[in-house]
Amino acid sequence: MKRTRLRKKGKQPISRLQRKLWDLCKKITRKNYGSTCYTCSAKNISGSNWHTGHLWSKASLGAYLKYDLRVLRPQCFTCNIHRGGMGADFYTRMLKEIGAVEMDELEKDRRKVVKAYDHYVKLLDKYENLLSCEPF
Repeated sequence: MKRTRLRKKGKQPISRLQRKLWDLCKKITRKNYGSTCYTCSAKNISGSNWHTGHLWSKASLGAYLKYDLRVLRPQCFTCNIHRGGMGADFYTRMLKEIGAVEMDELEKDRRKVVKAYDHYVKLLDKYENLLSCEPF
């Protein structure tokens, strides 16, 4: 039997919680910002070309900002994967969009430490309510 290249999904409670949370983040981000790449302005991105990118790399973020909607925007596959998220362009555009005060707040939030599982449970409830109640 040939082995598949698909990644094995974790069965731990925090892994399942993170998958659900990431699906909600993608849906909310796509509804809020549409199908235009945030960094290169490519129009009508869709399907596997339509990614949700982070202001800073996801691996470098702690639990507090990893699934925070303030640092998520739609990106095309090329910008997010091949160009490493285009962090400098992303940062510059965010600075223009939200201002220096909010960017300083995000920088402070990068250093916040929270207990991941408890924080994710709160975010999951918040995002489910946001997605079900608020018309976009």
